[in-house]
Amino acid sequence: MPKGNGKRNPLRSSVLVSAILSSIVGSVVGGVLLGYWLDSNFDTSPVFVIIGMLLGISAGFYGVVRAVKPFLGDDD
Repeated sequence: MPKGNGKRNPLRSSVLVSAILSSIVGSVVGGVLLGYWLDSNFDTSPVFVIIGMLLGISAGFYGVVRAVKPFLGDDD
């Protein structure tokens, strides 16, 4: 009898990798675009882009932790 309850399914793994990539890329791109828009409105050239990028990276890693958390810690 195969061990596990379907958590090692290749399709499930590819969905997890897609969720991780979209979380990181989407958050960083969204943060940079928002920062670029704020910089163009307030004429503070790289300040909000840098802040948006850092917030996007933080949000991306938070999303990765939330996506991976169900897969950790229950290998009996």
